[in-house]
Amino acid sequence: MTTRTTEMFLVRHGQTSANVARLFVGATDTPLNELGLKQAELVGARIGELADISSLYSSPLQRALFTARAIARNIGLDPIIEAGLAEMNFGAVEGHNIDQLALQWPELMKQIRESLDADIQFPEGESRRQFHNRVRTTLDAIATAAQGQRIVVVAHGGVISSAVAQILGDDPGQWQKYSVDNCSVTHIELSTSKPVAHLINDVVHLEVLNVEHASLPNTP
Repeated sequence: MTTRTTEMFLVRHGQTSANVARLFVGATDTPLNELGLKQAELVGARIGELADISSLYSSPLQRALFTARAIARNIGLDPIIEAGLAEMNFGAVEGHNIDQLALQWPELMKQIRESLDADIQFPEGESRRQFHNRVRTTLDAIATAAQGQRIVVVAHGGVISSAVAQILGDDPGQWQKYSVDNCSVTHIELSTSKPVAHLINDVVHLEVLNVEHASLPNTP
């Protein structure tokens, strides 16, 4: 008998005003904007077309949780809140843009742009290493609990980029290779041999909105 693999559908939350302004907003609990609410409904309908979804996990931050609830209405499952899925904590840098970061923390800005050092840390926030370890530990625990099932995980741009890089065996410092748009779908199949990425940053369900997708600043 063939053992069923674990399938993980990773969904980034809908757009927020902070995304549009390109602010460093990780731990700050910002709501979805008007477009983000529409995106959440569309990705909810997209996920609703999938069969045999057994679990729905979400970051506790409202931008992710509102997106997860839109999905929940389509699949009939309540979101399981998982604190480890929260976005990177940027500490004192929260709410600032790239220009403000360069002005107030020039040395940090230089390190972020020129180095892949995992121990670079945001003042009063997380280091890259702490963040990537948290993401890996959280996703490993979720995958173990959902072994052989199809699950949905609603999280943040940095979390998904870090997760995909690590799951596919890449250096999480190369997270930009796996950057994702608001309410995109990334489909990873886990196995005992080698994980397979069926989709990364798929946004076909959002084409009806006919808008450009806002990206986060360079974060982890």
